[in-house]
Amino acid sequence: MQTIGEKLEEARKRKGISVREAAETTKIRGDYLQKFEANSFDIDLPPLYIRGFLRSYARYLDLDPDRFVNDYNALLASEGKPVRRESREVYGRVDFGDAARAPDSAEATASGRSAKDQALIKKFTLIGGAAFVALVLIILLVRVLFSSSPAKTAQTAPPPAATTTVQAEPAQTLTLTATDPTRVKIVQDLDGVILFNAGLGRGESKSIKKQGTLLITVEDRTKVRMEVNGRLVEIPVFPSNQGNYGKFRLD
Repeated sequence: MQTIGEKLEEARKRKGISVREAAETTKIRGDYLQKFEANSFDIDLPPLYIRGFLRSYARYLDLDPDRFVNDYNALLASEGKPVRRESREVYGRVDFGDAARAPDSAEATASGRSAKDQALIKKFTLIGGAAFVALVLIILLVRVLFSSSPAKTAQTAPPPAATTTVQAEPAQTLTLTATDPTRVKIVQDLDGVILFNAGLGRGESKSIKKQGTLLITVEDRTKVRMEVNGRLVEIPVFPSNQGNYGKFRLD
């Protein structure tokens, strides 16, 4: 006869779902699901919470939730542990999505809020949210109206007598040629974009359009020949404790 954990694990695998996917969908911690499938219910939770999690997990796997709760109660009884009604748990009532179970009057009293109070709270919350949105829209409208006039004045103002034009640095071509098999990584310093990160075979070349400063890491500086626009550029010597491996900047 299959245990609770074996039934859960078999149903999950039959649906092709990982424990992580099940945890994200049911909002139940993955380590709890793993313990349930291992038939280990000795976790730091009251039985009420374990029953609720079992109901949710079984329903998610298209299994009969009541059957698993009954099996869990039978397991508690076999271990000599008391099986108490969920409404008598000292931790109160926790709703795990079982729509068929409505809270009784004692649970409604313990929650401290009646259904009418909760409806009023929800109503005032919606009204407050609508008022906040309206206030934000009014502020944005005022800013647009008061900023439109300066914008038009700026458009009609005469251009300054002298302007300074900043020209972008012309693109250069960086060519790397491997004299022996090695690996090279090139990162654009401006935005951190990786332009190249791979190995080069002997005699293999790689050309890259250089715009601004580059951060270059070489596995062995003696195995790489570097040229910029056809001009040979010497790779710097690294500290002795690094050997021929290192990282340098190419402006």
